Amino acid sequence: MSDLYGILGVQKGASAEEIKRAYRKEALTHHPDRGGSKERFQALGEAYDILSNDDKRDQYDVTGQIPRGSDEGGGGPDLGAMFSSMFGSGFPGGPGFPGGGGMPFFGMNFGPSAVKPARGPNKIHEIGVSLADLYKGKKFTVTMKRDVLCGGCKGSGGARIDVCGACGGKGFQLRGQQMGPIMAMTHAACASCNQTGKRVKEQCGACKGRQTQDSESVLEVVIAPGMREGDRITFPGKCSESPQFDSPGDVILVLRAVNTDSDVWIRNGDTLTVSVTLSLAESLLGWERQLEGHPSGRSLHIVWKDGVLREGETLRIEGWGMPCTGSEALGDMRLVCHVAEQSAWSDEQRRALLSVWPDWKEPVVKEDTVVASRSA
Repeated sequence: MSDLYGILGVQKGASAEEIKRAYRKEALTHHPDRGGSKERFQALGEAYDILSNDDKRDQYDVTGQIPRGSDEGGGGPDLGAMFSSMFGSGFPGGPGFPGGGGMPFFGMNFGPSAVKPARGPNKIHEIGVSLADLYKGKKFTVTMKRDVLCGGCKGSGGARIDVCGACGGKGFQLRGQQMGPIMAMTHAACASCNQTGKRVKEQCGACKGRQTQDSESVLEVVIAPGMREGDRITFPGKCSESPQFDSPGDVILVLRAVNTDSDVWIRNGDTLTVSVTLSLAESLLGWERQLEGHPSGRSLHIVWKDGVLREGETLRIEGWGMPCTGSEALGDMRLVCHVAEQSAWSDEQRRALLSVWPDWKEPVVKEDTVVASRSA
């Protein structure tokens, strides 16, 4: 035997208002459209149907039995009336709600005939650009296909337009699913009118009833010097037009840097980094390099004569980085120095080194000496 009070989570002496609040809370939580249990939802409806009716509640309190006929004759509890009384006539299923008729429509979207969205969705496209394009800036055009409202029928699809008989002009149709004593209602897009809520008797000759026509849009793309990976260029209202929206959405281009295997320039904000490999003699005595491939297109001749450079040491060259966005300034360039191994020394080189460091002494191998070897 079911404990109807326990199902709703109220005490036996609960008032009608307490029972109503408890059912309202539990029904919203356990409705199947929101991931709840169908059996639990049915039990809640049956409990509320009995305990909200004074005669049925008295009979249940006296006998402990569920009154006969509680789920007969009326097709189960009128959930639309329940929710309408709880939330007002504007709640789904209430008399003042579109499509009212005594049934709750959880999660309902009433299609384009109810509330027409102001703007259509945006479209995002990625475009690849080189580091040189981001350094110097670039202008080019992109041609995109788009739909525009038909000029012949102004997006109506034709003449002699009537309300769709299949959906009654709502743009959707209700579908019922029996869940025990409860009829759960869902909605589906009306295929007869393509969610417009209208039927065209005389199709437009220009668009064949499609309401839109094919067109092309030419976008003037301007990449400003110093723009970065991930920056966006927005073209307001350049998406396809549709009679379902008041205005089209935006076309958004996202910049993506195109790298190749030969790229040696690494960008970090306004800083450019490049590596140079030096011989041991160059790291000790100085060096010069002719750097090619800078995104500016310029060649850079670099000379270093200021002392010993260690492995991984970084040099700074002012004004050879990327343009700083919003100004005419330029960032810096960083040179990361790598020292190549000196695998062997000639006798002449050893004598020259000994003349530089006369205090150096030849290592002596003794009986207990441990000799190190190069790791593999």
